[in-house]
Amino acid sequence: MNIFTELIHSVYDFKSYPGYRKNNGGKVFLYGLLISLVYLLTSVLLPLVVTILGFGGFGNMAREAIPDFTLEGGRLWVEEPVDIQQYDAYQGGVCFRVDTDQPITEGITDVDLLAFDRVLILDAEHGIAKAEGGSVIRFSYTDFDIGDWDRESFLKEIVPYIPIVLWAVLVLVICFGFFGFFVGAFVVATIGSIMTAIMGYRLRFSELYKLAIYARTPALVIKGIYDWVPVVIPYFSFINFGVSAFYMWKAIQYIKEETQNSSQSWWTGEP
Repeated sequence: MNIFTELIHSVYDFKSYPGYRKNNGGKVFLYGLLISLVYLLTSVLLPLVVTILGFGGFGNMAREAIPDFTLEGGRLWVEEPVDIQQYDAYQGGVCFRVDTDQPITEGITDVDLLAFDRVLILDAEHGIAKAEGGSVIRFSYTDFDIGDWDRESFLKEIVPYIPIVLWAVLVLVICFGFFGFFVGAFVVATIGSIMTAIMGYRLRFSELYKLAIYARTPALVIKGIYDWVPVVIPYFSFINFGVSAFYMWKAIQYIKEETQNSSQSWWTGEP
């Protein structure tokens, strides 16, 4: 089978899995790159392109996203308060608040921010920031020599760099996506080795890893659909890997049966 045929068969045809372990490593690696690239294009790049086109370009998207503001003499003014607190599978917990009418940073403790991976909270004179895995940083605008800004001057300076930064981030996301796919396949292969021990059937880890790469295909198809559906399923990552584990179990089962049938066909009945 060619790679594209294997992509289709790996979703619905359990009986095709015994043949996948015989594929050479280069072909399996290219298959892994292909399926992860298809997933990243449909779940990351396509939504980004749709969003950009919906706003009419990078410049309009930035204008819509950035409210009217001024930063002058170490004091910030924003036309309307902003309060975004959410959680998703890619960014984790995100908290972004701006309110220059009241000193909101004074009433927020580090404990209040434990649930968030990324934080940026700003009031008229002070701010709080936190990056994923980092500590909480508190600052005032006078701590930085950044001059005076308003919305128009900020857009004039930043808009030309938005496409460069955005595409650079996209390339990093794709690279990490490839890495994450093969790490996920390693996890599934490890689960497969436990299954073979339970089933009393031995397979080399390299064979299990090949099977795991193909077993990730139906899970990525489900995940790709899930990314576009506006629902939240608890413990979806466990369910996703559970799908791959199920395909691994069926693959090992068919391989074991194929091996046993092959052995029986050579038996002549003589001692």
